[in-house]
Amino acid sequence: MASNFHFLSNSVFALVCLIMGTSFLSLHIPRKEGLRSYRISLKVLSSAYFAMGLLTAAVLVFKLADNSREYFTFISIIISSTQALLFTFTLITLVNPNFVKLKNVIRHTIPYIVFIALYTVSVVIYDEPRLTSIREVLDHINNPTLWIRLLFLGYYLFQLIYYTHLFLREVKNYDNELLDYFSDVYQLKLSWVRVAFYSALFVGVTALISSFLPMHYDWIITVIFSIFYFGFAQEYIKYDKVFSIIEPAITPALQESTKSNNRLKVRTDWQYYKQQIFENKYYRETGITIEDLAFKLQIGRTTLSNFINREEGVNFNSWINRMRIEDAKNLLINNPEFTILQVSEMVGYTEQANFSRQFKLITGESPLVWRKKKGS
Repeated sequence: MASNFHFLSNSVFALVCLIMGTSFLSLHIPRKEGLRSYRISLKVLSSAYFAMGLLTAAVLVFKLADNSREYFTFISIIISSTQALLFTFTLITLVNPNFVKLKNVIRHTIPYIVFIALYTVSVVIYDEPRLTSIREVLDHINNPTLWIRLLFLGYYLFQLIYYTHLFLREVKNYDNELLDYFSDVYQLKLSWVRVAFYSALFVGVTALISSFLPMHYDWIITVIFSIFYFGFAQEYIKYDKVFSIIEPAITPALQESTKSNNRLKVRTDWQYYKQQIFENKYYRETGITIEDLAFKLQIGRTTLSNFINREEGVNFNSWINRMRIEDAKNLLINNPEFTILQVSEMVGYTEQANFSRQFKLITGESPLVWRKKKGS
């Protein structure tokens, strides 16, 4: 029964890899400069998916599977390590298109070259120990090939920690860029990217641990792999649609031309612009961005962003929400006939849930509770 599950699960996994690998290549991606890294990543992912699918199919067709269980083989570590590099870089590409550069790729692939070279030389000279039990690990403890495998395993664990730090740093920068550009970012957070990264982390660790588990559990591991590979591909191919929205936020703003007599404006200038914003209630405009507001005020986007960051001490998103909530508080008190939904729409929110979330974040209470307290 276990062998049937093993064959079926691996067949499904190979099919998923081949179909998704084909889908990566069949996408028509706009020739935008900001999508250049994404287009390259699709080709790299397609190659990786095809390689995994064909390798799995070859193992099934030609019955190449080794039924003995060996601990942390060099090939299993290099596959896990390569997947960690692949998924980390492709996911970071989505939040920072300028991250993946040739020097970065070279820097992260040098350890592979070193370990492969050391391993090859060591196998030729000292042979490859077969480790199917802890006792055999202890018996071959003096074999340099074993130590190279252990060092590579240690490097892989370091990779997981370092890549997690790297990913979280880039995601944080991405979130800050959104908050500095959009008034509403709830739908632009790319939450699936976080889920995909932690899923990839789980899959990588599971793959390594699986070598210590009884073989009749292998089909479960393969099913997990299939679900992850399929889900990852499904979300990844949708990115170009999101990019068209977030592009101005994550791509560098054009340098604003400055003349010698246009020195950095003093605080009184900001008060003038701030008055214009309040009088015209620009913050009420649904989905307003910092680019839109800068255009209305006839100043540069960077200048406006600097004003808000320096004079208000917050990012664009927080400042817009703060003004909207203050406006909403007046409407809630002075117009008891207005519903919460009506007030949320009047001050610029498209969803009542988002309005309530922001209101509670700023006041500590929901709009309904706050209105009741102030009205009593």
